[in-house]
Amino acid sequence: IFEELSSSNSFSKSERNPLEQILLEEDEVNESIAFDSNVIADLLQVLAHHAIVKHAEDPVGVLPAVANDVDINSARVTSQEDEFRLSLLVELQDEQKIRPCVRVRQENGSLNIVEEEEKVPKQWLPLYKMLHQALSSALDSLKATAQIA
Repeated sequence: IFEELSSSNSFSKSERNPLEQILLEEDEVNESIAFDSNVIADLLQVLAHHAIVKHAEDPVGVLPAVANDVDINSARVTSQEDEFRLSLLVELQDEQKIRPCVRVRQENGSLNIVEEEEKVPKQWLPLYKMLHQALSSALDSLKATAQIA
């Protein structure tokens, strides 16, 4: 009986186990999935906002004299073509509102921060560094999550 059962259940070497075939097909599908830039922007926004809230003891302390207030809850990541921008809403003394930002460029399948510190006016450097650190932290978290998946 066992001999008959084993012969009917055994797979020839040229045949592939159906379960193995399904698993291999799923791997092929997963490799070809491209992430939507809106999904990446949303993930970066949540992660960057968390980093800003966690590490900003005095968000107003990073503002230059020409600014009145910064809205920490206004952290937003937008996507344009191959670029993502993290920005915060800053209110100036004349009640104008601006959104200083830090940029990330998507190159060869990876996300890299565009280094622009030398272009930032000295009075805005503390805010730039806070945004840069938050976006770096968000990218690191996103990359770590992608490696685990």
